[in-house]
Amino acid sequence: MQKFTIFTPTFNRAYILSKLYNSLKNQTNKNFIWSIVDDGSSDETKTLVQEFQNENLFEVQYTFQENKGKHFAVNNGLRNTKTEFFCVIDSDDYLAENAIEEMDSLSDKIKRDYQIAGFTFIRFSDNIDFDKEKYGKKEWIVSGRATYDWEFPGEMIYCYKTKIHQQFYFPEFEGEKFCSESLIYRRIERKYKILFTDKVLAFGDYLQDGLMKNYYQLLLKNPQSSLLNIKERFQDKLSPEEKLSQAKTYWDIASKTNISFLEKFFRINPFLILKVLINKHKK
Repeated sequence: MQKFTIFTPTFNRAYILSKLYNSLKNQTNKNFIWSIVDDGSSDETKTLVQEFQNENLFEVQYTFQENKGKHFAVNNGLRNTKTEFFCVIDSDDYLAENAIEEMDSLSDKIKRDYQIAGFTFIRFSDNIDFDKEKYGKKEWIVSGRATYDWEFPGEMIYCYKTKIHQQFYFPEFEGEKFCSESLIYRRIERKYKILFTDKVLAFGDYLQDGLMKNYYQLLLKNPQSSLLNIKERFQDKLSPEEKLSQAKTYWDIASKTNISFLEKFFRINPFLILKVLINKHKK
């Protein structure tokens, strides 16, 4: 059995999915399965994936689901994963040729430590000409919620032990198609340690049809997930200013829902909500 599942949720991305496929095809280490959950695409995604499968260069799994959102797709893929590690790589991203090789090495360092849930690596914009000599040298264990500063636009990609990740599925609210990944990251990091690295192993850019466009509108359209995520953030070590900012966002979203006033008021710190309401009244 292969060690890694590279999991890709996709929706109408046939025009760019080959870029990720080609990066997987060029890996120096083939110790992985590529699992794709198609979230209701109406383009040529299924036909394209069949072409990938026909090349038979590595195992490509394909599952179609009705359009429910990325987090439903991740849950779907995670439930059916048998490999030791599970790593989400989005359909608009691609991997460095040595990514699986580096991931294999990192996984060996943590697989026998049951307190460590997984490891990370960096995804940078492919439009950034970064100093390759500067990265790939740091590794550090983090216990609790991790914080880090960026020199360039980018993000951490997490590769988790599958059995641990399977303890933390995304909440599924009927009619809601978005739930922030940070909700699950927080829950895992509160219970387990993470091996962080500064290895740059993935690349890509947010596209015009991506989830992060009009992010605030996403929060409004998916209020139960959004409010749950904000409530979860209050378990972090936040400054008074950060708490007030989160409370403002919480109330702005909550006030546009049909949730009763009392439930909205007491779901997070009521004193902060009162402060938000007083500030609004003053304006």
